[in-house]
Amino acid sequence: MTSGKEKAAMVMDAESTVVQDYEEDVPDRGHWTGRFDFLLACLGNAVGLGNVWRFPYLCYRNGGGAFVLAYVIMVFLIGMPVFLLELSMGQYSAFGPSKVFTTISPVFKGVGYAMVISSSLVAIYYNMIIGWTLFYFVQSFRSDLQWQYCHHDFNTDRCFSDVAFQACKSDNSSNVYNFRTCYNETYAAQQNLTDLPEDLRISAPEEYLNNYMLGKSDSFENYGTIRWPLMLSLFVAWIIVVLSLLKGIKTSGRVVYFTATFPYVILVILFFRGVTLEGAADGIYFYLVPDFQKLQEISVWQDAAIQVFYSFGIAGGGMITYASYNKFNNNLIKDVIIIGMGDMLTSIFSGLVVFSMLGFMALQIQKSIHAVVSSGTGLAFIAYPDVLVRMPGATVWAILFFFMLFLLGIDSQFAAVETIITFVFDQFPKTRTKKPFIVIGTALVLFLLGLPLTTNGGIYLLEVMDTYAAGWPYLVTGLMELFVIAYVYGMSRFMRDLKEMTGWNPGSWVRSHLLVTVMTISPIVIGVILLLSWINFQPLTMGDYVFPMWGNAIGWTMALVPISAIPIGAIWQMCTKHKHLSVIQRFKVLIKPTDEWRANAKANSTSQIGNGNLTGYDNPALTEPPPVYSLSHL
Repeated sequence: MTSGKEKAAMVMDAESTVVQDYEEDVPDRGHWTGRFDFLLACLGNAVGLGNVWRFPYLCYRNGGGAFVLAYVIMVFLIGMPVFLLELSMGQYSAFGPSKVFTTISPVFKGVGYAMVISSSLVAIYYNMIIGWTLFYFVQSFRSDLQWQYCHHDFNTDRCFSDVAFQACKSDNSSNVYNFRTCYNETYAAQQNLTDLPEDLRISAPEEYLNNYMLGKSDSFENYGTIRWPLMLSLFVAWIIVVLSLLKGIKTSGRVVYFTATFPYVILVILFFRGVTLEGAADGIYFYLVPDFQKLQEISVWQDAAIQVFYSFGIAGGGMITYASYNKFNNNLIKDVIIIGMGDMLTSIFSGLVVFSMLGFMALQIQKSIHAVVSSGTGLAFIAYPDVLVRMPGATVWAILFFFMLFLLGIDSQFAAVETIITFVFDQFPKTRTKKPFIVIGTALVLFLLGLPLTTNGGIYLLEVMDTYAAGWPYLVTGLMELFVIAYVYGMSRFMRDLKEMTGWNPGSWVRSHLLVTVMTISPIVIGVILLLSWINFQPLTMGDYVFPMWGNAIGWTMALVPISAIPIGAIWQMCTKHKHLSVIQRFKVLIKPTDEWRANAKANSTSQIGNGNLTGYDNPALTEPPPVYSLSHL
C-alpha cells in the first residue's frame, strides 16, 4: 500500500514534469513590468467613451440621481463580483479567455470563444469611433471652428446656425432669420416670412457631422462609396494601435501611463471651466436631483446593469487578458477595489462635467436641458461641439475635448485587440516569438473588415453593431462566467485559489456576502434583465429612421454568433474528446479542470514551486473538505 505522503510526492513529481515540459516547449508570455502598469491598463479599459457620453445620457433618461443610485447598486451586485472572477481566473491560470475556459471546464470552452468573437466585433467598429475623434481633433486646429456655420456647400436650407441667428437679431431684433438668410422686418412682412420654426431646424454641428464628415446616405440600403477622409482616419487609428501593441504589454504598459491618466487632467480642467459657466448650476441640479419614482421602472435597472458591463469592461475578455500577465502573487483584491471604485467615480464625475456644460448651452439657446441632451454619437459630436463654440477660447477647449475622447477610446481598444492577440498566442504558443507580425496581421484584418464603416451608409452599420454586437453577448457570457465558477468549478476552489494568490482570508460576513452575490443575486439579476430585454425588444431606430427588418436580422446574427459559440463548443467537446468513454463519463471528465489548468497555475506560482508544495485543491495534505456545490465533483 502506498502512503499518503508517497502519493503526494508522486503527484508532485508528475506535475513538476508537466510544468518543466511546458516551460521548455512554450515561449514565455511575459509579465507587466510593474503593478502600476496593470492598474492603469485596467482603469484605461474600464474608463472609456461610455463614461462621457453614455452614462450622462442614461442619467438624463432615467431620472438623474435615481439612475446614479441604481448604477451604484449594480456596481456592487454585478460589476465588482464579475470583475473579481475575471481577474482571479486570468491571474491564477496565466491564460487568456479562450484558454481559461478550455482548461477550467472544457465543456464550457465556448464561453471564452464568445468573449473573443465579441471583442473582435467591438474592435472593428470602436476604432471607427476613435477615427471620428481624430477627425474632429484635427479640425479643431482652426481659429474659427467650422461646425458652427451654415454657409458651406454641404449645408441644406434647414441648417440653423446660432451664430448667424444672433448676428441677424443683433442688428434689429425684428429681423427674420429664415433658411440661412437674414431678412429685414419690412421685406419679411411683405413676403410673410417668419423665423425658421424649431421643428424644421437642423443644427449646424449636426449637418457638419452627417453631411461633411460622414456623408450620410438616406438609408441602410444605400451604402454609397468610401469616404476617403474617414478611411484615412480609421487607418491612422489602427497605426496608433499597432505601434502601441507592437511588443505586447511591454509597449502598451508604458503607453497607458499617458493615455489612462491624461484624460483625468482634461476632465478636471473642463470641470472647473464648466462649473464657472452661467447656467451650470441648473444643469448640475438636473443631473443630481433624483426622481425616485423612476426606480419603480424595470428599464432603469436594466440600463444600469448593462452600463456596468460597458463601464467595467467585463465579459469581453479584456480584463481576463490583462490579469493573465500579472505575477501569481499580485494582490488583485486591492486592484478590484481601486479599479472598480475609480471607474464608478469617474462616471459620476463625468456626469458633473457634462451637465454643467449642457446647463450653459440650455441657457444660451433659451431651451430646457431636455432639448439639448442627445444620446451616443449625438452627445459627443453634436451637443458637445455646439457647447464648445459658445465658450471663450473655443479652439483650445475643442482641442482638449477631442483629444480626451481619443485617449478614452484608445485604451479600451487596446484591451479588445490584446484579447484577440492573446487568443492567438494561447492557441499557438510558438507564435509568441513573432508578436510584431501577429499584431500587424490582426490590425490589417480588422481594418479591412471596418472599411464598410467608412462609406456613406457606414453610420447605419455602426449603429447596428453598437446595439447588437456587445449588449446581449456580454450579458450571456457574464451569466455563464458566474455559473461556471459558482456551480461547476466551485466557490470553495475559487476561494482557495484566491487565498493562495493573495493570502486573503475574508471574515464570515464578507465571505457569505460574496458567496450569496456570486451564486444567487448576480445570476438572477442578469437573467431577469436578459429575459426582459428579449420580451421588450423593439426594432432598431436612429432618430426618425426605422431600420428594415433585414437590418435588425444582421444585428441578431452579430449577437447570436458569439452566443452560439457556447453550445457549439460544448457539443464539439462532447463529440471529439474521450470517445472511449460513455456520454455520462465523458461529461464528468470534461466538466472538471484539466491537467493543463493545474500545471500552468503551478508554473505561474514561483513561490509554491520553490517550497515544494502542491497548489490549491490538488495537495493531498490539505484537510479542507472539497467544495459541496460543484458539478465537477459528480
